Amino acid sequence: MSFSSKVKDNLCHVDESSDCCRKAEFIAFFMINGSIRICGQHQLSVFMQTEHPASVRRIFSLAREFSLEREISVHRRTRLYKNRVFTLIIPPQEALSQLLHQLNLIDENGSWQMVFPRKALDDMLVSQCCRRAYLRGAFLASGSLSQPETAYHLEFGSLEKDQAALLIDILEGFGLHGKSVRRKDAEIVYLKGADEISQLLVLMGSHQSLLEFESVRVNKEVRNQVNRQRNCDTANVNKVVSAGVRQVEMINYIVENIGWQVLPDNLRIAAELRLEYPNLSLTELSEISAIGRSALNHRLRRLKQIAENIRDYGAKDWNHREIK
Repeated sequence: MSFSSKVKDNLCHVDESSDCCRKAEFIAFFMINGSIRICGQHQLSVFMQTEHPASVRRIFSLAREFSLEREISVHRRTRLYKNRVFTLIIPPQEALSQLLHQLNLIDENGSWQMVFPRKALDDMLVSQCCRRAYLRGAFLASGSLSQPETAYHLEFGSLEKDQAALLIDILEGFGLHGKSVRRKDAEIVYLKGADEISQLLVLMGSHQSLLEFESVRVNKEVRNQVNRQRNCDTANVNKVVSAGVRQVEMINYIVENIGWQVLPDNLRIAAELRLEYPNLSLTELSEISAIGRSALNHRLRRLKQIAENIRDYGAKDWNHREIK
């Protein structure tokens, strides 16, 4: 089961006792997922489709708040994955006309108005609890949430422009910064931050999904932190090994060209130490040799200068340039 389905299952079990909030949740699903059809004698009916069985059962139950007669039909798609599709059908009736009139979707004569009822919805969504319920209904209608193991991405899809604007305003009212993008012929409202997704799950009442989301999030962050530390340690080891290899090559170059005898005792000791332990860091060399790290680093830098003098002036004249 996808994480989106788990969230929707959880939302369908939210116990909403307030009449206004149950109505707000139904209205959200209806506005986003509903399609109005004209039947005989210019009567209007409503169809709402979903592939999530718990959602259609919940919306079927919420429709009681408007005294709507309704029925559910099921059919299977004939293409692609052939999933079952559940359709909530609200046939022509007086209660439906009253609801559409309340939403300003039909005028006094019962004629359909092609205008998004923003003012009517704002009047319905005055309280914070109703706005949270509207978000819950919107997610049941068109929401999806990626698997948190792979990415943090929550979206409300297949929206009209005005629907997207309303959702963004509601999210902003809760301090969530939803963004919209047009995909094909519809608007998408999405959240990407893990903190904001967690907050939205709380607002919608999906506490069980929140616990699972946060558990995956914590494990993911710990794993990423371990990987970053491992990569950092690997980079440091590679750096130490590369430096040791260069110093060994430098010392061998010096010995091949001018021999050991011309080197001062302190430089010869440092060179022999590096040849014996080519993979150790300066700190580790200092610990096993009782030579201070700063002193050891200074001696290796002097050896490097000698190697550069040999390259620049030759094996006979390398000592003409001052070695610091």
